[in-house]
Amino acid sequence: MREFAVLERIFEGNAGLPADVVVPPGDDMAAIRIGAGAASTPVCVLAATDSVIEGRHTPMGIDPFVIGRKAVLRNISDVAAMGNARPIATLAAVVLPAGMDEHAVWRLYEGLRETAEAWSAPLVGGDISSSESPSRKGGEDGRPPIIAMVTVLAVPVDPSHPVVLRSNARPGDRVFVTGTIGSGWDRTTGLGRHLDFTPRLAVGQQLARMLGPSLGAMIDISDGLGRDLGHIARRSGVRIEIDPARVPTDARGHGAPDDTQARLEAMSLGEDYELAFTVRADAADGVPSIIDGVPVTEIGRVLSGPASAVARSGEATFDLTSRGFEHGGGGVAR
Repeated sequence: MREFAVLERIFEGNAGLPADVVVPPGDDMAAIRIGAGAASTPVCVLAATDSVIEGRHTPMGIDPFVIGRKAVLRNISDVAAMGNARPIATLAAVVLPAGMDEHAVWRLYEGLRETAEAWSAPLVGGDISSSESPSRKGGEDGRPPIIAMVTVLAVPVDPSHPVVLRSNARPGDRVFVTGTIGSGWDRTTGLGRHLDFTPRLAVGQQLARMLGPSLGAMIDISDGLGRDLGHIARRSGVRIEIDPARVPTDARGHGAPDDTQARLEAMSLGEDYELAFTVRADAADGVPSIIDGVPVTEIGRVLSGPASAVARSGEATFDLTSRGFEHGGGGVAR
């Protein structure tokens, strides 16, 4: 099955979840109300899980430290997308090829531990298992890949304010993106910035603090800008329209502002780990062009209409919702 068909099937069960699940599946993180705090206020804990599979999310044979590091970083990027959130702990479950060299095992562990501590989310538990099954993604020796699955726990920075959801875009909002798009990974080699990036945690927190209720929806860009804007469009029931000439692409040459096809390619690559977000129209002019040293660029608007994300260049319109990476499909290491 296609990945998003699986996800939509899962989302159908959201209505049956307990009332304490205040953010169900369908966002960057789930949120669970777990009881009363010191002032009899319910405590909200956020949780997300992501995996890194050697040979799919990294090149095969890469330093295991990099696998562990990326597994933590991509989870911290999910925390960033919630705006009013800060990570507090991580757990890791790893699947190791049977007979894996001891030095490599410790490199994987150090990548997990050091990165988690650097983001104030210490590694507090997990699981280790091994695999002897051959893999089509294996190396020349046929060994199965290293798999690192990380769960991050987070709490609101300000418990009196909500986190930012994908479902909160409204017609009239303007659309912004941080950083540059298209430099996340190299389609041929699997290398690129995605192997060691800075999650936009501080940017997300500052946006939530500066804009408050004027901050609409937000998402971290991992599947490609187009496809991730499509996630916001579907969860919010809106049409998102962007101008490809305004999308800040990387310096490797994804085209001049009028090179629409090259820019569409940049928007489909994924692994950028930037933030895309919407802002209410009456507050959009106040969004800074740089936050925490990171450029912020306005690229489009939110309209009423069928849930979709499109790029408009002159009279031409390009559907973006299917442009990006789908984890259920094939492809080179990324």
